[in-house]
Amino acid sequence: MFYQLKITRKGTKPPVWRRCTVAADVTFAKMAAMLENLVQYPAGSSYEIEFFQKKVQIRENGDGEAKNNFTLLNAGETETAELMDSEKWFTFRQYGADKEVPEYRVDIEKKEEGTAEAPSIIKEVKGEDDPYWMEAPEKESAADEDVAAVVEAAARVAESAEAVTGSRRNPTVKDFLMSYRKEDLLSIAGELGLHCKGMEKEEIAAKVSAEVLKPEVMKANFLVADDQEVQAFEAAVQRKCFHVADGEWATLEWLNDMGYLVSYSDDYAEVPAEVAAVYSEINTPEFQTLRSQVNWLKDCLVMVSYLYVSAPAKTVYEMFKQKKGFDIGYDKFIELYHVIPEKACICELVDDQLILKSALINNIYKDIERRQGGRKFYIPSVDEILDYSRNGYPTKSASYQKLGKFLMDEMKVSDAVKDQALFFIYKECSMDGRISAIMENLNQKGIQFNDEQLEKFTKLIMDVNNNTRMLEFRGYTPNEISGAVWPFATGKPHTAMPNSFVPTAMPMQPASTRKIYPNDPCPCGSGKKYKKCCGRR
Repeated sequence: MFYQLKITRKGTKPPVWRRCTVAADVTFAKMAAMLENLVQYPAGSSYEIEFFQKKVQIRENGDGEAKNNFTLLNAGETETAELMDSEKWFTFRQYGADKEVPEYRVDIEKKEEGTAEAPSIIKEVKGEDDPYWMEAPEKESAADEDVAAVVEAAARVAESAEAVTGSRRNPTVKDFLMSYRKEDLLSIAGELGLHCKGMEKEEIAAKVSAEVLKPEVMKANFLVADDQEVQAFEAAVQRKCFHVADGEWATLEWLNDMGYLVSYSDDYAEVPAEVAAVYSEINTPEFQTLRSQVNWLKDCLVMVSYLYVSAPAKTVYEMFKQKKGFDIGYDKFIELYHVIPEKACICELVDDQLILKSALINNIYKDIERRQGGRKFYIPSVDEILDYSRNGYPTKSASYQKLGKFLMDEMKVSDAVKDQALFFIYKECSMDGRISAIMENLNQKGIQFNDEQLEKFTKLIMDVNNNTRMLEFRGYTPNEISGAVWPFATGKPHTAMPNSFVPTAMPMQPASTRKIYPNDPCPCGSGKKYKKCCGRR
């Protein structure tokens, strides 16, 4: 396995960068050694790797103190897969170095099977008499034949006076799209249903630009954006050309993917004037009301995926109308379902039944319904729906909070690893999973118990299981189903839970070669956005 990285020196204009391959599935200590070689930091220098959005810093031996609200990890004890498989970028710098020493933004472009010469340079762009990078790059890969055109286009987009918040660089969507590789543009065109085979790169960029600027297309894209994402976009329009703080990208990246937000190498960004004009045209009170209704219905469909897999549309309607101001008629509710763009809707309406699309494969939902028997449907509260939809597991459950506190306080895991562990535990418990899978997952995260810790963990996991809303019980917990609590035996705690696995879990969707964007439905079939499900892992 190997990663392809793009290492950009911060503050350079036009950008100075190297595209490289490095070995995957190693410790961050080994990763840092490869990066030091690639950016030509002095051997043996102290380093720091920072994942800003995860609030994690990594140093050799975990030396020093972390920023406020950051978790500090030991590079020699932390595997790259824990963060690099889910995050898009990180900062690499010398720890405690003079401000004149450059630091780098490292974009994680892809992870692939197979072998690659690592570490090695595929391609680089740098100025003459570069004071830091003295070595010539190795022979460039055929896959990067468009790189020179990409850099030229990006530089053309970024031509302007010195960036100052409030000024404009007046980009166009087409110019920004020209900074994409041709194959990525073709992928975006395919997502939009455009046929661009045989076209030159500039023709594809022009066609994609014209499509995404159509009012009906922009309306469909913004219709499925949540409140936080829309507020971030509207603020970006008002800020003109602005510096993007690292923590802001979570709500802006989908705009960048669509070309609705142009980002520059110096961490500034801007909404093109043509995008703002079209949005102003579609942004009516009626549209915002519809968008709110669509997003709430999408949240309810997420709960269908978690609690039922298949449910009568009227059951989901009862769930939907609980929220204040959303008590619409049933016919209007069905009309609303049909407003959701197909690619953003995780359920299919079949004979007045809402069924998770991935469970339609080979009629798997029918097997699940047989397991559920004639049980009635648990109707979750508004707070529960929002919690599951936003976080992927019941963060407000007292049982999960106690287990999370144990993992952080006694097992010394970071907040990010705690969330990953609870996310996996919820999926296993909710689908009648197995304790061995949970223990294996924790072991992969470096969480290993001594006898005393194992005894505490077993009691906590028992409580978590018995208070988990289960698919087999249509959303009820074992404690709410008389006589259904697992009969934990005496003896070794970790063998008390049943070790057999009944395949009621929602199936993985067939593998796809298309690019998965952060706001796409997760391919695992959970019903969540990719960035909030498998993407976060």
